[in-house]
Amino acid sequence: MTDSFVDTVLSLVKQSEGWAIPIAFIVALGESLCFLSIVWPGWAILTGLAFLLAAGGVGWPILIPTIIAAGLGGVIGYAISYWVGYHFKDRIEGIWPFTTHPGLIPRGEEFFNEHGLWSVFLGHFVGPVRAVIPVVAGMFAMPQIPFQIANFASAFIWAVWVILWPVLFVNNQDAIFAFMRENEAIVALIMFALAFANGVALPMLFVPTLLLFAFVGGVHLYADGGFWPIFIAGAIGAVCADLFFYREGAKANGRFADAWFVNDHGKGIPPARETLRASGLVAVVTSKVTGMRRALIPIAAGAEGLPIATFAAASVIGAIIWSGVLLLPGIIVRALTA
Repeated sequence: MTDSFVDTVLSLVKQSEGWAIPIAFIVALGESLCFLSIVWPGWAILTGLAFLLAAGGVGWPILIPTIIAAGLGGVIGYAISYWVGYHFKDRIEGIWPFTTHPGLIPRGEEFFNEHGLWSVFLGHFVGPVRAVIPVVAGMFAMPQIPFQIANFASAFIWAVWVILWPVLFVNNQDAIFAFMRENEAIVALIMFALAFANGVALPMLFVPTLLLFAFVGGVHLYADGGFWPIFIAGAIGAVCADLFFYREGAKANGRFADAWFVNDHGKGIPPARETLRASGLVAVVTSKVTGMRRALIPIAAGAEGLPIATFAAASVIGAIIWSGVLLLPGIIVRALTA
């Protein structure tokens, strides 16, 4: 059903490029509105829309209004969701879609408490909590000025990202492919840097670096670049991040409130230490798939005094799996298009 809906919307743009602007606004509004965001395939529609515009050779007179329309849609959707949370407060869990997804509000509250104002900025980019962050901000009566500043900045950055990168990619595809094939060492260095950055316990880095790692790796493979250099670089980057923050965790001696590498005054460290005590090395191996909490396990391991050799071995296993899984879509696409 979702695929059919996306195809129907994109067919309108094929008929007339002028549809791109109102469609971008409506899609972004639905993507940011608490009532629709859970079931609304906004990312898919806007990305497909951008690829269609690029393939059709559409210029800036259409692209710029489309990006602005998407940004305004995102801003208004979040503003409405804030109003819903502010006015309904304790009754919010009795309203759809929260009646059928009872875990959304508690998850949003946890994310909001952990990241504060950053949660509003990140909300447009983080799928699981996108629908509830503005609602929770309204429930907690976050002041309007900081909320709207974060809302505007995030919505327009998100709109530029979702719409502009497919256009730039399509328009420069041959040059990008040639550069990647001829400069594999540079691509490997980029993959190392992205993998390392993904291991930093700051939420503003997690989603962008994860998406970029998978995207850059996928493009490199599609361009007939080598697999092993970027796979190994990604795994080494992830291990180096683990070892670096293991050392920081050991040096902190349990004092994380003012540490630069955490943004919640260290509130996430005690639960991570409990997880490590309960699961041991399994927690280190699986830490890469625990979302934004993945960077806390190495910090906790250092704080707990886990032997460095055993920690490093578990980290290597987890990093190999992580790098391979993120590159798997690129491998599949290359195999299908070979």
